[in-house]
This record gives sequence, C-alpha cells and structure tokens, in this order.
Amino acid sequence: MKNLLLTFLLVLAAGVLAAGAFFCWQSDNALHAAAQERDAMKWLRTEFHLSDAQFAAIAKLHKDYSVECADHCVAIGSARAELAAAEKSGQPAATLATLRRNVADRELACRMAIGAHLRKVAASMPPGEGERYLQLLMPRIENYTHRGAPTVRLDE
Repeated sequence: MKNLLLTFLLVLAAGVLAAGAFFCWQSDNALHAAAQERDAMKWLRTEFHLSDAQFAAIAKLHKDYSVECADHCVAIGSARAELAAAEKSGQPAATLATLRRNVADRELACRMAIGAHLRKVAASMPPGEGERYLQLLMPRIENYTHRGAPTVRLDE
C-alpha cells in the first residue's frame, strides 16, 4: 500500500510537471499580451504572423472600412428605430413587413460589406494565413447580430 501511494504521487507529480512544461512550451506570450490588452490589431499581427508592411496595409484597410462600418451601423439603427416606432404605434401589417424587410436588407448589406472587407484583409496576409483568417471569421458573419460595433468576436 505504501508503494502504491508513493507510485501514485510520483506519477501525479510527473504528469503535472509534463503538463506545465507543455503549456510553457506552447504558450505564445505575445498572444497572451494582446488578449490581456484587448488589442485586436496586436492579436491579428501576432496570430497571423504579419510583416510590418502587411500589418500597415491591414491597419489602413481597417481604418478605411471603419467609416463604411459606421454608416452601416447608423443605417441599421435607423431602420430598427423606425420599425420599433411603427410597431408601437400599431401600423398595418403591410407597413411592418416592409420595415422588417428594410432592416433585413440593411443587415445583409452590412454582412456582405464585412465579408468583402475580410477578403481584402486576407489578401494582404501570407497565403496560408489569409486562408486561415477567412476560415476563422467568415462563418461568424452569418450570425452577426448587428448589436454594436464588430469586434474580433463577431458572434457577440
């Protein structure tokens, strides 16, 4: 029994040491720092191994797109406010249907614009990284709720 307990403790200690070593070996301090700082651009640069030139081009794309994004947000917000006011005032079903289509159309235009932007960003990345970027982010666009500005986590 004494040897069994000692063996168990040694195996447990070896497992903890191995897990700790593997964690340290696989950890990317730059990614952890970007996550802690909630810096999406720093995360992007680190995660997708961007050169200085690639990073600068993508930062410009993001800055330029932010204007279009803001326009989409305003349009969606206005359409939703108009729909809410019509619902509250008891407008006819045909009017509500038209306003709902307007909201849906504006949301679709936003998702399409985000998709086009993401493809431009991916084209500025190293080929394998751009493909991985699109695989990570494109599926999130479909369920994007348009409740606030987009973040790295488009599913919020």
